[in-house]
Amino acid sequence: MNEIIPINTDTELVTPQRVYNKQDLPKYWDKEYINQHIVEIPNHTHKMLITFLWRSGVRITEAVTLTKGMIDLKQHTMQVKWLKSRRYNYRIVPLHPTLKDLLEIFTATMKHDQRVFPITRQRAWQITKKYLNGHPHQLRHSFAVNWLRCGGEIDVLHRILGHSKIQTTMEYLKIVPRDQGKALMGIDFG
Repeated sequence: MNEIIPINTDTELVTPQRVYNKQDLPKYWDKEYINQHIVEIPNHTHKMLITFLWRSGVRITEAVTLTKGMIDLKQHTMQVKWLKSRRYNYRIVPLHPTLKDLLEIFTATMKHDQRVFPITRQRAWQITKKYLNGHPHQLRHSFAVNWLRCGGEIDVLHRILGHSKIQTTMEYLKIVPRDQGKALMGIDFG
């Protein structure tokens, strides 16, 4: 008594989702909110800092230690460093073409070893609070959420963000749930 149950492909399949408390999820801003506020920033250095954090996804400590020499405009990459367990770690991060162009103009008169953003983490916090009413790490979360919403791959995001464990990066999937049913419809079982 095997009965075949037809599936209506016109409707979306809905998978049960775990309900998360707001404090479980990273706080982020939508791209419209960020872009609207960036336009309104009168100070060019502050505007560049916020734009850089938003379009690169780097940690604030990585941004304030970045020198002009760590940016490779020809390869559209930058080398960022961060301190973990009293030891510097490095990774190569790709630059979005728009950010690359902005950095080329912004750093044109800087010396090779000059810091791009010669401020402290605390000052960056004040700047972000003033213009976005939040903290710099929210721009990192916003970058990650935007990446996934635009169809970016989780493993590439994991490498860009420099997380030591993929599970850390996968936390963003709680914010941007994937429609697993739609993906299944595209699989050919021949």
